[in-house]
Amino acid sequence: MAAAGSGDRVILLHGLARTPRSMGRMARALQAAGYDVVNHGYPSRRHDIATLTAGLRGFLESLPDISGRTHIVGHSLGGLLVRAALARPLPGLAVGRVVLVGVPNRGARVIDRLLGHPLTRMIPALFGRPAAALGRDAPWLAALPPQPSPETGVIAGTGRFHPVNPAAWVNLLHGAREPGDGTVERDSAMLPGAADAIAVDAAHSFLPSDRRVIAAVLRFLRDGRF
Repeated sequence: MAAAGSGDRVILLHGLARTPRSMGRMARALQAAGYDVVNHGYPSRRHDIATLTAGLRGFLESLPDISGRTHIVGHSLGGLLVRAALARPLPGLAVGRVVLVGVPNRGARVIDRLLGHPLTRMIPALFGRPAAALGRDAPWLAALPPQPSPETGVIAGTGRFHPVNPAAWVNLLHGAREPGDGTVERDSAMLPGAADAIAVDAAHSFLPSDRRVIAAVLRFLRDGRF
């Protein structure tokens, strides 16, 4: 693991309708490993994808200079915003490794299922403005560069059902059988060209706090491999 004072920084980005608290356990583990951790919060429900991406770019551009590299770990929507923000170079920011945790790189079929039924079309809006743009194979997702960094690691979840995950109930009621974390299908979480990828048997919302996921993030930041 990184030694204290190594000079490397890690930015953490939570998912849709979550807060930095959802990344708290990971933040503490990274700090204990010697990283300078910034657990960044953003108004995930309030703005559309373009506005959130611009906000993230502005935040990254405002970071103070450090002697080491800046790594980024994004969960779910947070990972998509990382990919979008890094689609164009950020002069002056030495981006290191990127870890995408439960990220719907091709979108999520649960959004299509909700939007496709007249009784549930309004439900995605309850999750926030970006939700309706996260359907499977949405054009803006297909237009993103295949990876935001030369060293990108992907962690997919395979805990298909958890009772506190609303998306898992929707998929269950629709008879969905795709492997995934209850919200994001495994093949959507995967990203062609990634340096490495693993699957962890955990549900979508709980991936950032899962000890196996945290250990994998630490390994990838250290070695570029899981």
